[in-house]
Amino acid sequence: MRSLKQDIIMKIGKLVVVFALWLAVAGLGYWLYKIIQDPVQFEKDYSLRFEATTNRMEDIRLAQSYYFKATGKYAGDLDALIASIKNDLITEVVVNGNADDTAVVTTYDTLRYYAIDKIVFSGTNNLDSLKYIPYSGGETFDLQADQLKLQRVEVPVYEVVATKAKYLKNLNEEYLDLKDDLVLGSVTMATEKASWE
Repeated sequence: MRSLKQDIIMKIGKLVVVFALWLAVAGLGYWLYKIIQDPVQFEKDYSLRFEATTNRMEDIRLAQSYYFKATGKYAGDLDALIASIKNDLITEVVVNGNADDTAVVTTYDTLRYYAIDKIVFSGTNNLDSLKYIPYSGGETFDLQADQLKLQRVEVPVYEVVATKAKYLKNLNEEYLDLKDDLVLGSVTMATEKASWE
């Protein structure tokens, strides 16, 4: 026969084992939840940042088109681009009629306006924030501009890059290899196409 002391020790031992098993089950459950939830959360965060960053890059594309109208070239510096949108006067000649048809009277109107009065951004509320990558903690886009010589013609080109290290900053690094840098335009080819298009 067992003594009362032995029964108590057995019951306590049994409770300790059961408690340890419950802790192990809870720990494994949490671990399983995390390995499933981490990629899901990364994709949510990625989608939010991807959309905000590509919208901002589209705004840079629009700003570059106004800069080109004002200067005849593309900006290679984001501060110069922003200053141009705020301050430069753009002159456009509008042709009314057909210049090739001698039977129709053709008139030319000269329009002058500031880009800031015409430009409508979709991803930028404040023009001064145009150079910053959203959700990156103050990181800026990489911008280059150049002239390409294609046959005998000099073609102005530009390239805007948001590296994945910048636009996915502070996200789980084990998933970064699955994503690409975002690139708009090119300094090696005459294109304004974006990597996500």
